[in-house]
Amino acid sequence: MDNPQPEELKLTEEQIQLAKSLLSLRGKMSEETRDAVKTIIRKVVDDILSQMRNQFRQALTGRRNRFRRSLIPNSRNFDWRATIAANLKNYDLQHQRLVIKTPYFNSRQQQHLPWDVILCVDQSGSMASSIMYAAVCASILAALPTVRVSLVVFDTQVVDLSHLAHDPVEVLMTVQLGGGTDIAKAMNYCESLIRNPKRTVISLISDFEEGGALNNLLSCTERLNSQQVKLLGLAALDDEALPVYDTEIAQKLADRGMNVAALTPEHFAHWLAEVMQ
Repeated sequence: MDNPQPEELKLTEEQIQLAKSLLSLRGKMSEETRDAVKTIIRKVVDDILSQMRNQFRQALTGRRNRFRRSLIPNSRNFDWRATIAANLKNYDLQHQRLVIKTPYFNSRQQQHLPWDVILCVDQSGSMASSIMYAAVCASILAALPTVRVSLVVFDTQVVDLSHLAHDPVEVLMTVQLGGGTDIAKAMNYCESLIRNPKRTVISLISDFEEGGALNNLLSCTERLNSQQVKLLGLAALDDEALPVYDTEIAQKLADRGMNVAALTPEHFAHWLAEVMQ
């Protein structure tokens, strides 16, 4: 996939800011205005998808196969051992350097990931950008054959949007930005969705500003960790990964087994791939 040019990134950033503003006003729109907003949101979602779909899916659906060669050059798949071995005959004695005439690359082999991935997304106004990327990530995951995706959004109430996970535009037109936050209630709901703890990832995307019962949140996190559920707390999931969040609560969650980070979507995909090996 070609890297987006700076002007494309700038345009996307401007579109994302516009989309965030429009989503915050969604409940005050007429039906006609809503249709126009939906068109803009779809354009933003399509732009985000075009930039991240291939990298995200590649990270999750394949690992390097050192026994099979690839004709497609990719720096991540560069096989330096095979390259050196095959090019030793090209050693330049005069300049004392190895001339690489034939570089070798590993191919990717398909692997099945029989995992449940639960995305638990805070609807706070400060999380608008992360909500957009989470919706897109959910749609990519939903298209993978052996990954079961649950998409849960919350403020003081919990709404299960798993039936819309394949359609990020409908997800974004459904979320209600703003309001309070009850992370404990959301995490307890996610716990109820677990079928196989050792094959489950729960990714909590939140600023960790808990308005509910903190002790309940901490005990739930500790309980999930003891069951070997993979836990990731994302203070941000977007291209900037520069969050503002409650560091004290985040640390308490980390102390109880949750990995806490701010990640770009590509890094999130690689983290998922690692824990689902």
